[in-house]
Amino acid sequence: MFFYLAIKNIIARKSSAVIVAFIAFAIMLLVATNAVFDSTEHGVEETFTHSFCGDIVIRPFFETQLSLFGDDTPVTGELSSIPNVIPFDEIEKELLQIDEIERTLPQVSGTAMMEAGSERVPVTLFGVDGEKYAEMMNALSISEGRPFSEGEKGLMLTKKHADELGVKIGDTVQFTVADGISFRIRAVPLTAVYEYAVENATLDKIVLIDAPTLRALLDMSDTVQNETIEEADFMLDDFDSLFDSASDTQAVVTETISDDVFENEVQEAKSASWNFIICRLKDAKDTKKVMHKINRIFKEKDYPAEAVNWRKSAGNTAIYLYWMRLILNVGIIIVLFSGFIVINNTLVINVLDRIREIGTMRAIGANKRFVSAMCMTETFIIACAAGVLGIIAGAAVSAMINAAHISFSNLFLIQLFGGARLVTKITAQNILHSAAVALILGLLSWIYPVSAALKAIPVQAMQGAK
Repeated sequence: MFFYLAIKNIIARKSSAVIVAFIAFAIMLLVATNAVFDSTEHGVEETFTHSFCGDIVIRPFFETQLSLFGDDTPVTGELSSIPNVIPFDEIEKELLQIDEIERTLPQVSGTAMMEAGSERVPVTLFGVDGEKYAEMMNALSISEGRPFSEGEKGLMLTKKHADELGVKIGDTVQFTVADGISFRIRAVPLTAVYEYAVENATLDKIVLIDAPTLRALLDMSDTVQNETIEEADFMLDDFDSLFDSASDTQAVVTETISDDVFENEVQEAKSASWNFIICRLKDAKDTKKVMHKINRIFKEKDYPAEAVNWRKSAGNTAIYLYWMRLILNVGIIIVLFSGFIVINNTLVINVLDRIREIGTMRAIGANKRFVSAMCMTETFIIACAAGVLGIIAGAAVSAMINAAHISFSNLFLIQLFGGARLVTKITAQNILHSAAVALILGLLSWIYPVSAALKAIPVQAMQGAK
């Protein structure tokens, strides 16, 4: 009975079509927008977790939010210090006792100027065990050479960096870190050239180097060093004058770094001085559960560290993607709120036009509950119809975007959307959320008009009173 009367009343009023069209349009925008970001976020997550940040990252507490790139301070002559994970040995032992964790890998992070010949490039350095890193990050493919092992001096570059510097396997690459008006310099042999499965500007910033060399570059104060190690501090007014010629550069490198010095430095390979611990899980679906478990352990034992997911450890790209999605969804919600006002006013007019009908129903025995249920049913049908139409339209727009093969040439957009092509993906969660928004919008719009109609006295309503 309810459905028959509701459908009859909906069909009899042209304003119903306006309401359906508006809600459907808003839902279409919601579905299409989230289809883009669902696909993009999934693609970026897959790329980042299998390229450099794993499933979970253990990081120290700090006044700012740290990613694996530190606090993302650019190389401007000052190097921001990144705190260490402490107590490292105890934390690593706790992690290895968690069944869901397949393996862990400690990492030191820092920024430096990379040089070969006359070429100079600012980079982010990841101090790791090269062999273990290559095993953990399966999106990384070695094209030349081999990864350096624990205790071995070495460097791994992307093919893009190797081509840019014009270096090949066995060549020496120099790294310089400025500390006020002094500089620390280290030279490392190139042992491997690698490529990533997906091109991304974030990945292009990364250079892999042995941890002892990076510690020496960063002058990590809590690392025990052999007394024979001496820092190459050059008190100069002009940094560029130090490298006026390639021969001068080579002389500095030869004087600063000898094999004997590095032999002393590699003794630190077992050092507990690490900035991060990257974790790979047996099943990535357990990430949220394992993160909660780790953070609970850290809290109980009062360790100044926390476990975070890929989004918080991947740096600016992941944050940009999150905020862009949030801003666009907020924009759509504002549109929906504006639509709520329009829909509410339209329903009020509809109900007021039906005052005589409602009064007659009340006079012949229909109680307020019956009238409310009938109006609610009408609104429910309108909301459902609009939601279904909006989801279908959103899916169609999504398919059209995929069929259009929209490509990017801008590096920022390629980095932001996880690839050179815009791809969309409709998920069940997207559909459920959009349907819920349509239903809630319809039901909220129903409340005031019906309450206004029920205040009318049946006799006056039958006479046409408003």
